[in-house]
Amino acid sequence: MFNFIISPIANLLGMFMNIIFNLVHSIIPIGSLGLSIILFTIFVRFLLLPLMLNQQKSMQRMQEIQPQIQKIQDKYKNKKDPEAQQKMSREMSELYQKNKVNPLGGCLPLLIQMPIMLALFQVLRSPAVHIQQVGAIYTQVAEKLMSISGYEAILETFAQGKAGVKLDASLTSSVVTLLSQFHSYDWTQLVEQLNGVAAGTLTQIQVLVTQLKDMNFFLGMNLTDAPGMTFPGILLPIIAGLTTYLTSKLTPNPNKDKDKSKNNSKDKPVDQMGQTQNTMMLMFPFLTAFMTYTLPAGLGLYWVTSNIFQVFQQLAFNKKSGSKMDWDSNKKVKNE
Repeated sequence: MFNFIISPIANLLGMFMNIIFNLVHSIIPIGSLGLSIILFTIFVRFLLLPLMLNQQKSMQRMQEIQPQIQKIQDKYKNKKDPEAQQKMSREMSELYQKNKVNPLGGCLPLLIQMPIMLALFQVLRSPAVHIQQVGAIYTQVAEKLMSISGYEAILETFAQGKAGVKLDASLTSSVVTLLSQFHSYDWTQLVEQLNGVAAGTLTQIQVLVTQLKDMNFFLGMNLTDAPGMTFPGILLPIIAGLTTYLTSKLTPNPNKDKDKSKNNSKDKPVDQMGQTQNTMMLMFPFLTAFMTYTLPAGLGLYWVTSNIFQVFQQLAFNKKSGSKMDWDSNKKVKNE
């Protein structure tokens, strides 16, 4: 639906990914994809930093005026007539203007980030499309396979196990698309099926597949495979879940510092909102860990790197904003 927006962004990000990969691969051939994903993630996070900081500042300002917002809401709590609602809207608007707060300020940066994140996911999911050296090796493998008699039937068996893949065995690009979704198990199965069919071509394919594995092998994992339950792959979803929880814990919650009585009925909606946020904060890390467990490890590496960047960013922001708030508080005390 939004492919006309996401595709150009993905192509642009893919250009940067290609540049980073070429630089890394020229220095460290083995594990070059993993290092490239880390550097690429940090690069993208720095690009998004102004938007992220603007979002955090907006959330902080909303948190600071939350007591005044609650006061206005309580004032018109039992007044549902149109005139009262208009007055409440006007007072809320004046409050926002007075404190230079945009109630949508925290949402707009997020909306801008979404297509970028989706495009980034597209780039990392299909490195053969966006990284020339990787794509060139897949193309060579495809051409070698297509020179073998009866290759169509062999590839068709693999295509049936790949969701969303429509194979046209007569097109090199279609074969490359299929091969780019191969995991280690698939390559092993392919070599077994080709064994004895075309010995010379098979040897050439094995050399190319070894090059791909060297690129994809990082910290004991093949980044095209799901992490699985074996060590060290299982550490990736665990770290992804823990860092996701840590980022949620460090992010300011507008309701956590408010004084409220659990027995006071007017605070029940706020309590329910807080409970919902707490539930999401607990569930989202498990969801992240599960997704990292099931998706290729390269995407999990991106998620962990992004989370670690977010943790340090949030710590720096909290320290800076906390110092500023302390200074403002001391200033008010002196003025009084």
